[in-house]
Amino acid sequence: MSNLSANIAKLPIYKKICLLILVIYFAIALLAPVIMPYSIQDFSHPHLAPPSGTHWLGTDELGHDIFSLLINGFRLTIFMALIAGFLSTTLGTVLAFISVYFGGAIDDILHFTANLFLMVPELVVIMFFAVFAKPNLLNTILAIVFFSWVRVYKIMRAKLMDCMKKNRVMYTLSLKGNFLDVAQALALDVLPIWGSFFVLQCNRAVMYETTLAFFGIGAPLAKTWGKLIRAAIDYTDLYYDNVYLWYLLPPVLAVLGFVISLALLVSREV
Repeated sequence: MSNLSANIAKLPIYKKICLLILVIYFAIALLAPVIMPYSIQDFSHPHLAPPSGTHWLGTDELGHDIFSLLINGFRLTIFMALIAGFLSTTLGTVLAFISVYFGGAIDDILHFTANLFLMVPELVVIMFFAVFAKPNLLNTILAIVFFSWVRVYKIMRAKLMDCMKKNRVMYTLSLKGNFLDVAQALALDVLPIWGSFFVLQCNRAVMYETTLAFFGIGAPLAKTWGKLIRAAIDYTDLYYDNVYLWYLLPPVLAVLGFVISLALLVSREV
């Protein structure tokens, strides 16, 4: 704990601010059921009511409390980002290690597959998959994971090829260490990179889900930030009487705050 506090203390001020913002985001996500003043299934309120003491961000055209939808979006979107980020980073890392450890035909096949995936923009492939898959949150996560491991794999593979030449790894191999023994020897080199990629993949997952929702793809009943943004844009009179300020702007700011904070947190100082 003392080491963690010392590392945080060494961070530049902007990274400390980003870390604080992310802590607030995660706290809201965990406490969402307590913070939400109304159920997201409750549409008994006046339609398109402006912000008030009863409805802090007003209501949508169906009578939902927008503040409750926004808070629910913290829970769903961040949960989805964490799961998709963890799985895609782990998948790319494991495949990179398999590629480097076994080499030969296995490495050639995995490397060729990764290059094949890189030829087509990830978002286009994810959208294609999501269109034909059953529209639920699980399939959205699987689509993001399956088509976003490639960048992790490519960089991890290059890093692991250098790490395989280190003395402790060569020593493990000389003792006829197995797959798990070599993985353990490489853990100290891989974990920091894995952590950075995990943060970046969480960032990408939020952007992908928001983009899919913008195009009307994904789980229709999952009230994520992306779905809230899409619902606001679909409202014909969004810019009449400044409705966009309390309907569209809050979820957009929530997405930007999360994405920018994650990006700055793992950025290198110039």
